[in-house]
Amino acid sequence: MLEKDIKISFVGMDPTEPLKKYIVEKLSKKESVLEQATSIEVFFKQSRYTKGVDSDFRIDINVKLPETLIRVEETGSDMYVNIDSAMNVLGRRLSRYSDMKETWSGQKPWKIVEAETELEALEDERNMDDYSDYVPKIAKRKTVEDMSPLEESEAIERMEMAGYDQYLFRSKNTGKISMIYRRKKGGYGIVEPLEGI
Repeated sequence: MLEKDIKISFVGMDPTEPLKKYIVEKLSKKESVLEQATSIEVFFKQSRYTKGVDSDFRIDINVKLPETLIRVEETGSDMYVNIDSAMNVLGRRLSRYSDMKETWSGQKPWKIVEAETELEALEDERNMDDYSDYVPKIAKRKTVEDMSPLEESEAIERMEMAGYDQYLFRSKNTGKISMIYRRKKGGYGIVEPLEGI
């Protein structure tokens, strides 16, 4: 993938050459794995709703590889710090992708381990406000392009690579549309319909 193939967009902020140069420089250091990428998109965003707070700026990096999408999102008050943090996460995910190349290509089977005991994890308790007059609003709707059957462990990998907390997929084992999610107390959960869907 060449520098000219990296799509860089600015949302809610003016385009700046130093930011473009910095992200291209950082991405070029990951060139060995990124050569396999079919597309790389970088979005620099400034939120008008959070101006003056710690989450003013956000960077989203989407790297489309032959078997999956790797997505990284970082927010903060300094875009250069966000880029550095995002590149660290991207580096770890690219390494994991590389380490599991034989599994992604189908040469090795996907593996999953069933937990014998509940995983314990510390969690911050959040104060719940009074939601008596709350009206939910859909902020985003997404269409799933590919519902090819996946192993549960492959769905977990795709979810982790994209940086999501849940992932909708069709189970290769049951043929049902299912959802893998990251549990707040640790580990993963799966939601499946009782009837075959």
